[in-house]
Amino acid sequence: MTLAELDTHLARILTAIEAKVGKDYLLAITGDHGMPSEPAQPADRHLANTVVDLLHDRFDRDKRALVTYYEPENAQIFIDMDRLAVLKVSLKEIATYLEAQPFVFAAFSQDEVKQPLVPK
Repeated sequence: MTLAELDTHLARILTAIEAKVGKDYLLAITGDHGMPSEPAQPADRHLANTVVDLLHDRFDRDKRALVTYYEPENAQIFIDMDRLAVLKVSLKEIATYLEAQPFVFAAFSQDEVKQPLVPK
C-alpha cells in the first residue's frame, strides 16, 4: 500500500514538473533526508515564519490565525478551515498564491493529494 501511494505521489510530482519545464529534465531521487546547500544570499532563504507571515499578510492580515502550524521539514502547512470559511478563501486560492512565489515549485491541498490518479 505504501509503495502504491508513493507511486501515485511521484506521478503527480512528475506531472507538475513536466507542466512547468516540459519533458527535458533530470530528476534525482534519494532515500536520505539530506539538506540543500546554503542559499547564495540570505534573501534567498525562506524560513517557516516567513512563509506563514506571507500567507497571513495576503489572506488574514487582521487576525493572523489562518495558518495554525507549518512543518518546514516536509513543507506541510496546516490551515484553520473555520477561519478559511470566515475569510471566504479556498485552499485552491492559497495554493495558487504559493505557487506564484519564486521559491515555491508546486502546492497541493490534502484533497488533491488524496485524489486517485487518472491514467493518461
